[in-house]
Amino acid sequence: MTHAGTPALRERILTVATDLFVARGYHGLAMREIAEAAGVSKPGLYYHFRDKEALFLAILGANLDRLAAAIAAARREPTTRAAVAHLMRTILQHARDLSALMRLAGSELQHVSPEARADFGRRYEAQFVGGVAALLADGVARGELAPLDPHRAAWVLLGMLYPFLDPAGPAGGGAPDAVVALLVRVFFDGAAAAPA
Repeated sequence: MTHAGTPALRERILTVATDLFVARGYHGLAMREIAEAAGVSKPGLYYHFRDKEALFLAILGANLDRLAAAIAAARREPTTRAAVAHLMRTILQHARDLSALMRLAGSELQHVSPEARADFGRRYEAQFVGGVAALLADGVARGELAPLDPHRAAWVLLGMLYPFLDPAGPAGGGAPDAVVALLVRVFFDGAAAAPA
């Protein structure tokens, strides 16, 4: 039996609530329904999350934490090229979940307080975009990348990746390894033919 204060219950609530928010949106969902779906009492739900906004933001925050962990793992690769490939592969392996959460954040963040929205924006910038920028800055420092603005380069790299997160996008559920190989080649080597 899972007790109200256990981390396992908190994780179960987050998992169930994520699916419900993605399916029904922020306003289409009541805390009572989340509690029922998670198999917890309303007081048990409120023990972990003070209100629906806190729960919604915890879902987005947990996913930012997962992305930050993926970046940290990628930064342990021996080269920047390998690190970028590692990160792109990890992200594409979770493309369906990330795509749903990106849509959720894009469409439903408007329903939380302006302060909470701004805080999430800062966290996204620091943990995800900033993490990718730090990975690229490592490459500049090691001489593997030309001197460049790592933050702008991070947005270029992410801009190349984002269309592949959409299940209906160019990858169309195709092999992530082929997409990763192309992204890495174009980012590091360009798309021009090698000189004859």
